Amino acid sequence: MRFKYLHFAIGPIFGLTVVANSSAAPQVKDPQAIFDAMKKASGGSRWDAIGELDFTADISEGGLTGHRTFSEDLHAGRNRELYDLGGTSGGDGYDGHDGWFMDEKGIVSVRESEQARRETATESYIARNGWFGPSTTDPAIKRYLGEQHEAGRTYAVVRVTPRGGNSFDTWVDIDSHLLNRVIQQTDTGQTETTRYLDYKPVAGLLLPYTEQASDGNSQYDTLAHILKIATLAKADDKHFVMPSSSVHDTHIDGDATFAKVPFESYGGEILVDVSINGAKPMPFLLDSGGLNLLTPGTAQKLGVVGEGRQAVQGVGDTEQSMKSARVKSYRLGAVTLEDQRFLILDLPRILTDRGERAPIAGIIGYELLRRFVTRIDYDKKELTFVPNETFQYTGNGVRLPLQFDDRTPLVEASVDKVSGTFALDTGDMGDLTVFRPFAKAHDISLQGAIFNGRAKGVAGEAALTVGRLSSWSLGPYTLNNPTASLGASKIGEFASKVLAGNIGHGVLSKFVLTFDYAHRQIYVEKSKTFNVIERHGHSGINFDRQRHDRLIVTGVEPKSPAAASGLHVGDQVTAINGVPIARMGLDDIKKVTTQPAGAPIQLSVLRENIAREATLILID
Repeated sequence: MRFKYLHFAIGPIFGLTVVANSSAAPQVKDPQAIFDAMKKASGGSRWDAIGELDFTADISEGGLTGHRTFSEDLHAGRNRELYDLGGTSGGDGYDGHDGWFMDEKGIVSVRESEQARRETATESYIARNGWFGPSTTDPAIKRYLGEQHEAGRTYAVVRVTPRGGNSFDTWVDIDSHLLNRVIQQTDTGQTETTRYLDYKPVAGLLLPYTEQASDGNSQYDTLAHILKIATLAKADDKHFVMPSSSVHDTHIDGDATFAKVPFESYGGEILVDVSINGAKPMPFLLDSGGLNLLTPGTAQKLGVVGEGRQAVQGVGDTEQSMKSARVKSYRLGAVTLEDQRFLILDLPRILTDRGERAPIAGIIGYELLRRFVTRIDYDKKELTFVPNETFQYTGNGVRLPLQFDDRTPLVEASVDKVSGTFALDTGDMGDLTVFRPFAKAHDISLQGAIFNGRAKGVAGEAALTVGRLSSWSLGPYTLNNPTASLGASKIGEFASKVLAGNIGHGVLSKFVLTFDYAHRQIYVEKSKTFNVIERHGHSGINFDRQRHDRLIVTGVEPKSPAAASGLHVGDQVTAINGVPIARMGLDDIKKVTTQPAGAPIQLSVLRENIAREATLILID
């Protein structure tokens, strides 16, 4: 259930802008000539005399408004942004050594994953106008891609790949030499475009006073109107220092040194009881990379009103719209977090509808784990929380470093003896997913019985191929022949070109895990089930839940038990083994459909309002 919150920061773009009133058009097939003309047209040698640009802007996004300040070092590429949008604040930057981000409560985390390093390298190159110098002084590959025509204007398009960074495309007006836009593709396949408008003279330069950032869906566009631009001859080091942070919004009852909280295992998810604003506790999922989240039904029940609309991308190739709200507090066991932001967003009904039991109310994750060292003991079904500043590890496990892109913890592991970076995802009820770009690059393939499946989560679903790998290792621990999936998505978190894959419940539950987000480390011990190899039968059927009392058949694999039983896509399953769907949750359904091979499953089915029965015998 891993997803990325696409916040409203535009990125370190302002300092790259150049415009207007040039002399003769450059030789457009020479990328450096295009950039030389850009520099000359927008200020020439004046750029060399300025060390820092500071911006103040009004911003708007998804019906929310706010303010933004941004500083960039034109020589070293350091940058720092602080923003406030709809009452929610944050920031990010690069101090010359590390990229970082600051959440809405002022807690700062280092961004040091491979994708974060690439993004930081690109942002730094843009901030210092790296293209103004030849590639011998600021290494980058520059490639002319041709001309684009739009609204009566012609643009020369140049692709730039900074050393250690991601590629991006610049569109430059061939008449005015105005930089019209920068287009970047994210690691997960999204395209983000920033346009530059309303140029005005500033201290001998010409800079844009309006910027528009878009992912292609206009309802989520971010618009910035510059109010003030200041220039400094020399960059001020104080402006680029990574902010310090401390936790001031949490406590454990009685100032205890730790708190233990029981959890329930629900279909491969960690389920805990959480009280919002003092209300009766409700079931929430603990997602190691997730943000605080309420379903719309929960928000309405609690009287929590959201504002604005932002885009969220998850495992699939679609976007969902979410609102943002604040709650006075939330509490689990003896642990309380105060004044917290929650996103309001629909979750898949197949996950939230628990039959006769209370539905899943939402998600907690990063905010809690960033504030406490958190031990997850799958054997005891127990969470232990210790304040970051007093934690001392006393177990017999191994310490492994964690990396962060934004909020999702990443760890180095190996699949079939090939090392890669994997996301640690307690919100993934599956086993282990290897992303197709990594599998293709290293010739990794599945073994044994192979079948097709789907991973459904926030913002759509992803196609998977399920089978087994030879081995998977984390530190000194190796799992032989683990169940695994190959992701097939082209867009979304499961389409990452940088990450090797995603580690879900089926693998995580083989360990006792102690997450220490504050110090970017994890302690790993074997659980009692480490050497237990689970053998699940295969039915060849995929379900979704669109009604409380029905499962919809969304896929039937050829030559599978489901196909042999005569099931069709679109059939409505009303009962399994005589138990009405209205009484079943996801865990109940999984218990039946993941029995060992040879187990029979009796389905009561409606097709065009005609009832029938189907019997499936699970196979290996």
